[in-house]
Amino acid sequence: MDIFEILKNRSRDLEPLISSYLKEGRPDNLMEAVRHYPRAGGKRMRPVVAMVVADAVGGKGKDAAPYGASLELIHNFTLVHDDLMDDDDTRRGLPAVHMKWDMPTAVLAGDALFAKAFEVLADVEVSDDKLRRLLKLTAQSVWILAEGQQLDTDYENNPNTTVDNYLNMVEKKTSVLFASAAAGGAIIGGGSEKQISDLYDYANMLGIAFQLWDDVIGLCGDESVTGKPVGSDIRNGKRTAIVIKALSKGGRGHPKYDELLNTLGNQDASDQEVKRAIEILRELGGVSYATELAERYVKCAKEKLGCLPDSKHKEFLVALADFAIGRSY
Repeated sequence: MDIFEILKNRSRDLEPLISSYLKEGRPDNLMEAVRHYPRAGGKRMRPVVAMVVADAVGGKGKDAAPYGASLELIHNFTLVHDDLMDDDDTRRGLPAVHMKWDMPTAVLAGDALFAKAFEVLADVEVSDDKLRRLLKLTAQSVWILAEGQQLDTDYENNPNTTVDNYLNMVEKKTSVLFASAAAGGAIIGGGSEKQISDLYDYANMLGIAFQLWDDVIGLCGDESVTGKPVGSDIRNGKRTAIVIKALSKGGRGHPKYDELLNTLGNQDASDQEVKRAIEILRELGGVSYATELAERYVKCAKEKLGCLPDSKHKEFLVALADFAIGRSY
């Protein structure tokens, strides 16, 4: 199965729908900032998951498209604010919103995307009971996402952060929208309660694996491929699973431990210092640990798909889990 081609085709179908929701509005500079990230494209994995799951449980994927579009707008809202908080200069190979415009406009653009997402959610054609369930699921997900974002901030430069702390943060900040997409797609498609629950768990573990692999790519990837500055997590002092494992293995007083700490969280670190820090993370086993952990999450995620009958849609969800840890860098 060519996962890239399927994602590309599904995304192409979604583009007109997402664009239609961002067509009108004033003032022009705010609307351009609002459209900046959605226009840049992306894999549209969350809306695709919602649509495929709706198909997989016996419903119609197109019925889940507005719900998926709503989650995509929420996702883009988080990216705007995330880049602002991390002071990242680029996203998807483009200037970050706060760099192309300014900080106040970036905050407002994120707020506008968030508001539009709930307007879009109202377009899902389901019974009133299901619509209320989707509304609650989405609102709870954004609340959980905010918790995760705060934990992400709290854990930066915190030497006491554990791998369990980090995984809990990732589940809240990253996985929750994947999980909501799958559960929402199952609700819209008429899935059973077991399918809704198992598919939520599937996508939750998929999201954790996706982030763990993103952490690896963020250190070892090619900026021209990833669209984000390589090593920015090091300069920002992020305690990823890679860093936490490496520091625990090196131990306080270890020469590599001290060398890594001198660069971690240093915004003025040179490219050479960042490169050396990445080498140390490899040498202390942090990169291999995160890779193996991501693989375990993918294995568990695929086991949750046993709730689905065999179909091309189930095959896609299996392939998507493999894709989460198979992305090139």
